[in-house]
Amino acid sequence: MEKQQKKKIQELEKLEKVKIGYARVSSQDDRQKLGLEVQTEALKNCDIIFSEKQSGDNDNRPELTNAISLAKQLAKNDKIITLQIYKLDRLTRKMLTLANIIDELNQHNIKLISLQENIETDSLTGRLLCLVLGYVAEIELDNIRFRTKEGLRKARENGAILGKPALPDKKKQQILDLYQLNSMPVKTIAKRLKVSESSIYKTVKESGIKRRKLVK
Repeated sequence: MEKQQKKKIQELEKLEKVKIGYARVSSQDDRQKLGLEVQTEALKNCDIIFSEKQSGDNDNRPELTNAISLAKQLAKNDKIITLQIYKLDRLTRKMLTLANIIDELNQHNIKLISLQENIETDSLTGRLLCLVLGYVAEIELDNIRFRTKEGLRKARENGAILGKPALPDKKKQQILDLYQLNSMPVKTIAKRLKVSESSIYKTVKESGIKRRKLVK
């Protein structure tokens, strides 16, 4: 953790009630960045917020681990601790993982609060509703995976070539001509022909030309 965060944690240890926020997005595109801003704004009443870019079906999330570890650490001192999230699927999209998290938090008397669903897990009803919604989230994730696979399968059946389109033969020849000029750096070739450096090396490899040692 950063020094600033460690200092913040020391301040939290002096409080009787601590609200820990957790926010998650899957990528850094503009829509996801906006989603993170929405989450952090909703969690602004929290004393500390952990956020990260990770997939919802990935159980290896360092910042979530840090958030839960801090909650457990503070709960040992008989403090009132809550872990707040904007929406349940920000925590996880896997029901078994959700059940384990709820159980772990419950064992340490840590209340989980999901703002959008208005759920609090300090009651049996709240925990049950949380698990039901977690089941729905996992079904949704499975449906997304299925639709993606079906879309790729149909695209292949229709003759679509998946992945990046191949470079035209003329462009490949330009790459080879410039590459064989030993004074021409790969980075310069890439800028001049408006292609990626990896495309240059791929073209050279496919042509059978021995790759030269050259500063990019």
